[in-house]
Amino acid sequence: MFSLRSETSSMRKFIWIMMAVVFIVHVTVVLTLGDHFLLGSYEKRNNDDVKYVYAAQVLLEHHTLVYNSGMNPTNYIMPVVPVVLSGFMSFLDRDAAVMGFRLLQCLMQTVSLYLIFAIARELLGRRVAVVAVILDAIYVPNLFASGAILTESTFKLLFLLLICSIIHAVKRKTAGAYAIAGVMLGIACYVKPQCALLPVCFLIIWLMQRYRLKDMVKYTAIIGVCSMLILTPWWVRNYTAFHEFIPFTKSTGNPMLLGALIKRGMPAKGFFEQYPEYKETLFKGSDSAEKQAAQRLIKYGFTHQPFAYTYWFTVGKSIQLFDSPFYSKPVPGLPRPAINVVHWIYVLIGFSGIVMLGIQRRFKYVLPILLPFLYYWFIHLPFITFGRYGYPLLSLLTIFGAAAIVALLERRGVWKLRERERGQAAG
Repeated sequence: MFSLRSETSSMRKFIWIMMAVVFIVHVTVVLTLGDHFLLGSYEKRNNDDVKYVYAAQVLLEHHTLVYNSGMNPTNYIMPVVPVVLSGFMSFLDRDAAVMGFRLLQCLMQTVSLYLIFAIARELLGRRVAVVAVILDAIYVPNLFASGAILTESTFKLLFLLLICSIIHAVKRKTAGAYAIAGVMLGIACYVKPQCALLPVCFLIIWLMQRYRLKDMVKYTAIIGVCSMLILTPWWVRNYTAFHEFIPFTKSTGNPMLLGALIKRGMPAKGFFEQYPEYKETLFKGSDSAEKQAAQRLIKYGFTHQPFAYTYWFTVGKSIQLFDSPFYSKPVPGLPRPAINVVHWIYVLIGFSGIVMLGIQRRFKYVLPILLPFLYYWFIHLPFITFGRYGYPLLSLLTIFGAAAIVALLERRGVWKLRERERGQAAG
């Protein structure tokens, strides 16, 4: 399904050349700029990236996963980035290990390009796949994602692999295919726990394709068992360290609290009079305390400012998720304002592609990417939203945008419509 064997030699050459160019460009930028992409200071440990590096050092030396917890074990982050970094540090010094991680992310971006081609070709045809590859290859924030010591490049790759496993499972309808999907779900959750409820996408597809109830139960069980087996080491670690069952992390309070404040402003008028304990600060420190504060803010806000809060938790946060790129440290010569404009074009074209597919009644052909797109979008709305959280969705928007571009070119006669390829896309 995701092989290039059926492609012409010219198509195979195109894909390999695009992948080689992307890899070379990303490696060159990363090697040239190095710590330019750091958001924090190693000495001050004042941002996620440098905290990950410190966590990796402690993990290697003391076999304890820490994060804002001194030398005590943490339940604030998932372990993938510190574990991979510590692997590099086992045979390299800190700076070389960080560079090794960046080079690994360059490879991840390159493989992601291949997966975008495979997904787009499977669902919408070769022309859309070619345009999607070009769009992803020239999307400049990918360069920052390669250089940043964060989770975005890793999750982009795993998210695309998870979608590939969804397509494979829906097409093959075998226990083995659904087992692969379950394994990929478990692995992806080690980076972004937000994926945990993604199997709801399977349920919608099953209902639309009128699966038998016993098959839905069987496949759900397979996905659940396989993903839980993958996550079991993490659960055992958490129970051993904290003496309670913690499925992922205890770190939802802060992003929920930040998301409860409209544009990070003040609470609705009268909130502090009703809850005087927050007059000094809303941020009490513990995850449970911040979660309680967020719940009180949301309840009070919807009661006293229903229209403002309804808009904020729907349109407002959605805009913040998509309106700015994940591009915190610009590449010299590619300034943020210019890349902002390019990003907006990508978003607009991507959503126009979704609308076009809806008008053409072709949603059923793209459900394996449309449903994960909607799921990952909506799952963030209860929390704070910004460009970093929206970054994984840009890979899917490039596919939808490519569909819109191809349709426009075909309508204008630049490309003659091939009924055979249309049939492949619909099949």
